[in-house]
Formats: sequence, C-alpha cells, structure tokens
Amino acid sequence: MDSNFITALIMGCCATISMNLGKGIQKMKVVVWKTWPRVLAPENRNNFLIWCAGMMMTAGAGILFTEALNKTDKSSIIASLNGIGLIALAFFSMSVLKEKVGGREWGAIGLIIIGTAVVQYFNAPNALGQDYEPSSLIVTLGVCIGVFAVMVIGTRILNKGRAFVFAAIAGTFLGLMVILFDIAGVVGGDGMGKYLNFYWLTGFMCGNGAFVFTNMAFFSGSATMVVPTVNSFMIIMPMLFEYLIFGVSLRPIQYAGAAVIVAGVVILTTGAGHLVDDGDAKPGHA
Repeated sequence: MDSNFITALIMGCCATISMNLGKGIQKMKVVVWKTWPRVLAPENRNNFLIWCAGMMMTAGAGILFTEALNKTDKSSIIASLNGIGLIALAFFSMSVLKEKVGGREWGAIGLIIIGTAVVQYFNAPNALGQDYEPSSLIVTLGVCIGVFAVMVIGTRILNKGRAFVFAAIAGTFLGLMVILFDIAGVVGGDGMGKYLNFYWLTGFMCGNGAFVFTNMAFFSGSATMVVPTVNSFMIIMPMLFEYLIFGVSLRPIQYAGAAVIVAGVVILTTGAGHLVDDGDAKPGHA
C-alpha cells in the first residue's frame, strides 16, 4: 500500500467516524428543538450548542470524504469504511449513553473489521484511472429515480414497505453523496475547485436529503428495519454507481468482504441495546 492510499484510508475513517458520531450527538440533543423559540435560553443553550457541534461534525465529514476520495481511484473503497464509523458510534453509545455492548455487538464489530480489512487489503490501483462521462451519471440517476418512484407508488398501493423504501432511498442518497464528492474531485482538480462546483454542492444536498428520508423511514417503521437498511445501501450503492459511471469494479474477494461488512452492520444495528423508540409506527407499514 502506498502512502497516498494509507492517507486516504485514515481520512476516510475520520470522515465516517465524524459523520456517525455527529449524527449520534444530534440525535442525543435533538429534543432541544422542542423548546423553540427558546433554544438559546440559558437552560437550553448547552444542549443547543452540543447539537450544533454534532451538525458541524456531520458537515465536516463531507470535506474529509472529499479529500479521501481525491487520494484513491475507487469510491467504494471509502464508502466501505462506513462500518468503522458505526463501531465508533457503538463505543460512543457504551461510554456516553451507557448503552450495553454485549457479545452480539462485539461479534458484529469483529465482522466489520474483518470485512473492511479484506476490502482494503486486496485493493488494486485502477490502471485506466477514472474516466467520468456526464451521460453515464444522468442515465444512472434516471434509472434510480424510476425504480424508486415505482417502489414508492407500490408502497402506497400495498400500504406496506414504506420504512424499507424510504431507508433504501436515504442510503442511496448517502452513496450518491460519496460518488458526487468523488466526481467533484475529478472535475475540480486540486485546491478549492473540488468544493466550489455543482457536483460537490449537489452531493452535500444529497447528504441532507438522506437525513430527511431517514426520518420519514422512522415515521413509517422500526429502527430494526431502518438503520441497517440505510447503512447497507450506503456501502452497496457506491459499488454499483462507480461501475455504471466510471466503469470501475472491485475484485470478487472485495465484494465478499463488503458482504461481511453488511452482515456486521445488520447485526450491530439490530441489537436490543441499539434500537430507538418506534413511537406510533404501525407494523403493517414496516
């Protein structure tokens, strides 16, 4: 592994840790918005500032993702590090939120570490480099919009499956965010050019869109369905997108490693200690 690739992995890990911890902190203090318009009142100010810190961590993850993607030729290599962020969130839950982390969680963490190591260790540089064609992106987005539109219509007709579909859309938005940050680096070059362009700003909007659809999914179903679906799609979709847009694929053993990561994500995020209150979600809608 060359130094550039190792730097990309370190930045990618920092990005996914910042993103997941930022979301955890925002989730922990989101109740402060129930006090609107008194969020800045003395009794609420600390909670509001902590929530803002979480938001800044999430936003800062976008910059770290872009820098990491600029140092590697495969978006999926960076996206597959999302499991590391979930591990950090598990430790945050254990140490700060005092949630229980048992044998199930440790086993899942082991799977994520093994799968991530396999994906990274067997990576080979792309000899042809990244060749971006706008038409490939447009066609891919068109197909995704069409597929999800049909799925959303189907959930309305059948009156079930909304949680999964909304969570899948959220995960796809996050995967698309990674791809767009990658394209921003390809077309923007070095310096601020990779941030001050249409692709980076669109990727940032996709990240916000993922937040909206994740909450829509929570309104329609349980965390058991939503959390692993969002994170699994965030890992899987960049692999599909980079093949369709850049013509880049991984080795079979790396796809196997990604499957191990997804298995670990599902196990880690469906443990009893990591479920959120489902509120008034109806089982028929999940």
